[in-house]
Order: sequence, then structure tokens, then C-alpha cells
Amino acid sequence: MIEFKSKNSILLTGAGFTKNFGGFLGSEMWAQIFNDIEIQNNNNLRGLLQEDYDFESVYSTVMTGKFSEEDKNVMKRVVERAYKNLDDATKDWVFNTDSPHPVNWYGWNKLTNLFAGEGDTKGLFFTLNQDIFIERKNGHRSPGAPFFAQELYNGHCRDFTPDKFVTLPREDAVIKAEQAFKDHAGLTYIKLHGSYGWRSSDGSNQMVIGKNKSELIEKEPLLKWYSELFQQVIKEGGKKILIVGYGFGDQHINQVLVDGVNNHDLKIYIISTKPPSELKNLFDRGGHYYARDILKGLRGYFPYQLKEIFPGNQDETVHFNKIREALQRAD
Repeated sequence: MIEFKSKNSILLTGAGFTKNFGGFLGSEMWAQIFNDIEIQNNNNLRGLLQEDYDFESVYSTVMTGKFSEEDKNVMKRVVERAYKNLDDATKDWVFNTDSPHPVNWYGWNKLTNLFAGEGDTKGLFFTLNQDIFIERKNGHRSPGAPFFAQELYNGHCRDFTPDKFVTLPREDAVIKAEQAFKDHAGLTYIKLHGSYGWRSSDGSNQMVIGKNKSELIEKEPLLKWYSELFQQVIKEGGKKILIVGYGFGDQHINQVLVDGVNNHDLKIYIISTKPPSELKNLFDRGGHYYARDILKGLRGYFPYQLKEIFPGNQDETVHFNKIREALQRAD
């Protein structure tokens, strides 16, 4: 891996982040998929979704199980449409007080500026999101990934169609990523699970979803490099990580966080609308018992929507001040 020093505080977002701007949580993605006419006309897939309300689990079952090629192709098309619906739901979001999601975007940017790099120190914004909301709003581009058409980053791309998709590199993928990473200043945006609009380097549609994410990531050189980068940063030691909208359902992510807490003095701060007791219940009863030690690293919990932290009237709230103080103080 490349040698570098990262900023003491890093950012990680999940699906709950985009929910603040009209996006979908996992249960809503299930509904998008279940309601699709191709699913309703397919007894096998409809029945599977009626038994399992985790759309990622269903996707894995279909892609790796004894389903027909027709069923697999239907599932691929429907999931891609669901992500397009997610993009359609968020692409027109603008900050104003009349918006149904009146998050002060300038306030959010004040928060992300706390993670920006300085000089030779890299600033890092990791995400598990596969939507392209951040690309549309702030023009962020992940190092090593081919760029979308310029109009997507400047807000002029209204309809993101498959002809605008890009294919990830296979040959020299890591070399290209390392060079782009070295050359980038400010805040580096890393899409750990790939992206809507990224096609795999083997020519298939790259969407890292399902219960076998680690295997999928290992097969994709750029995503493998991203994963190793995330682990490397945590292992630098003494980091503070602010987690926004992640439901702690990904074993490979949880294991990195647990290792960070137990072996590398990782301090965890969470913004989530769920009460902390729900997180404890997930670890104790939801099949993620191995991740209980994440709670040992918890140093701050902020049970708010982003519009409460960054209200439309642009006030600097006590919530934001507490988050900023927690990230900036010397522990």
C-alpha cells in the first residue's frame, strides 16, 4: 500500500445519510424492488422477496443460487432500476427552507471541512453508499475510478442513463488509484462498495450488494485497494471516526471497526436517528454479536436528523457545536 499520513478524524457514511435528502433505506429499497412489474410477474423472485425482507440477501441468493439465467437477469435489471429510482429521488434536491428535506447544505459542508486534508496530511471521506448524490452536489470523484461525464459533477446531468456508465480499470487499477490519491488535495471521497454507474472491470454491472460483499470486493482490484486503504487508515492508530447513517449490518466493515477499537485506539462517534439501545440490540440479537466491542469505542452519540443539526434557518446549533468539539478536542 501507499505510504501517507491521514488526518486524525475521518468520516464514514451509510444509506441513512442520503435518507436525509430524500433517499431510501434498505427497507425502502426492498419495496422498490418488490413493487417492480418484472418481480410481480416472476413467481420465483416475488416469493423469495415475500420470505426475506433484506433485498441484499435476496440478491445474493439469486446470483449465487440455482436460479435460471432469466431470473438472474431480471434481478439485475430490477436492482439497477431501483438505484436509478434512488438517483431520481435525490438528484433535484436543493437547499431551501421550503424543501421537504431542509438540511442546510452549507452547514453540512462546514462539518465535512473538519475532515479535509492539510499539506501532506490526507483528509478522508469513506462511504458505503452506492448512490451518486455526493458527486452531483459536491463534485467529489473517487481516486482511480473513471470519471463520469462532466455535466454530472456540475449539476447539469438530469437523466443518468446507462450510456453514461463507466467501466472500472483492471490493468494498472492500483497504480492509477495511488497516483490519483497522491495528487488529490482537500477531502478524498472513497466509495468502499462501488457505485451506481460503475461497471465491473470484467464487463458486468458493478454493484457490491448482497451478503458476500467481501468476496465481490476481492475480485475487483480498485475496490480491494479501497478496502485496504480503509484498514490502513484505522491501523494508523488514535483515529476518530464520525459515522453518519450506517446501520452496522456489514460484517467486513464492523470487523475493521472492532479491530480499530481493540488494537488501535479507535474512537467512534455516531449520528443516527435510532436510539443507542437499538444498536446494542442489533449486536446482541441481530447476528452481529462479534461487533459488540464497537460499543467499547463509542465516545459520542448524536440521535438527530441532519436537518436538526443543520436547520434551514442556517443557525449554528448546539448539536453541531457538540460534534465539532468532540472531533477537535485532544483526548
